[in-house]
Amino acid sequence: MKKLSTLVLLAASLQLGVAFAHGDEKPRHGGIVQMAGELKLELVATPDAAELYLDDHGQAVPTAKVSGKLTVLSGGAKSEFKLEPAAGDRLVAKGAKLVKGDKVIAVVITEDKQNSSARFVIK
Repeated sequence: MKKLSTLVLLAASLQLGVAFAHGDEKPRHGGIVQMAGELKLELVATPDAAELYLDDHGQAVPTAKVSGKLTVLSGGAKSEFKLEPAAGDRLVAKGAKLVKGDKVIAVVITEDKQNSSARFVIK
């Protein structure tokens, strides 16, 4: 019985390590966080745009050579916005005005041509 308990504790601790492998999933900029493969994406709604911050295992990802698009589903309407690089680890979708209930799909293409996507619901 003691061996079984030790084995169960060992297995649980290994799983705990896997759960924290991608770092902190708390928002750093007051937005909504979703994982997109290895990238952590944080969507922040501003009055005249939507901002998307990129993070890889706790390190900000420079966006100078990153592109993408934001698709916003609001009620029955669908809108698409180009994500453009901004300072540091931020992409901006100018003109995207997000409201409660909107569903947002972010597609990011990194410098090495890797596609990552995440889905957000504005609360």
